[in-house]
Amino acid sequence: MRYLLGSFVLLFILVLAGAVYQAIATRADIDKYPPPGKLVDVGGYKLHINCVGEGSPTVVMEYGLGGLSLVWSLVESEVAKFARVCTYDRAGYGWSESSSKPRTSQEMVEELRTLLTNAGIKGPYILVGHSLGGLNVRLFASQYPDEVVGIVLVDAVPANVYARLAPVFQNNMAATRRMFRSLSLITRLGLLRLLVQLLGKQATPEFVRKLPSKIQPMIVAKFLPKTFETAIAESLLMEISTQQVSQSKLSDDLPLIVLSHGINMFSNIPDQQAKKAGLTWEKLQAEIAQLSSQGSLQIAQTSGHNIHIDQPKLVVDAIRQVASLQLKIQNSKFKIKDN
Repeated sequence: MRYLLGSFVLLFILVLAGAVYQAIATRADIDKYPPPGKLVDVGGYKLHINCVGEGSPTVVMEYGLGGLSLVWSLVESEVAKFARVCTYDRAGYGWSESSSKPRTSQEMVEELRTLLTNAGIKGPYILVGHSLGGLNVRLFASQYPDEVVGIVLVDAVPANVYARLAPVFQNNMAATRRMFRSLSLITRLGLLRLLVQLLGKQATPEFVRKLPSKIQPMIVAKFLPKTFETAIAESLLMEISTQQVSQSKLSDDLPLIVLSHGINMFSNIPDQQAKKAGLTWEKLQAEIAQLSSQGSLQIAQTSGHNIHIDQPKLVVDAIRQVASLQLKIQNSKFKIKDN
């Protein structure tokens, strides 16, 4: 009995020590890694947005589930050479404060619109959305068509994915939530931070190691319980988000480039099922490209789901192409008016 009691006491001390270590280190990171951009009130809580470069239209980027604004760094630095580009952290991620509102695409679109308005970032916009972010930019473009002149979708979640890719996608999301719950727990105990301290870069996800070395510690510092809890909340309501997008419609002549991965991301299931799921995903991406008469599909042959990290030049070129196409469309409309 004494041995058992002693074990519980030791466990309690270790848990408490881990939690204190996490709290102290998190506090230190606030001073060490200030927000690159600015915090803007969107109605009782603040979101972080960072804009670089010059020109119009403004490129606004939306990352996927569990990300933060810095994951666009390889794309952002290149786009800033020819356009103004803004990256932001959704509520609960990065430097943004959390929100008690439901994490649906509709809510996130309203938050982004308020953020852009309150930050004084006027349109027109070219929207770039990865994965879940693709749902958000599609909904934004459908609700504010006069403000959006083009879209680039980066392996975006299709609006009909729950019906067309069942049960593979549902199982994938369930596994992702289990991973985020585990990460939330070990982060609270300081274990994730400790692993990074002991093992260095090898303890970080592969996508982090592919990003510029100077921002890698900033991303790791934002691996917080709120990050993973927000990702879980977004995942739980993703089906509702897809339904919201399914009821929307893009402008028929909106410049649209759809990028789809070339390396099958369903490798955690049997080969035949993975092959079938991969083909279905590609077909769904092709259907998205058909939503506009100015839509096209491009396959990122050497990329997995994170095309913006595996092949950032492909995303940069797509943004440039959309910017050029929207300018041609705009000029043709002016000519028609003049005649």
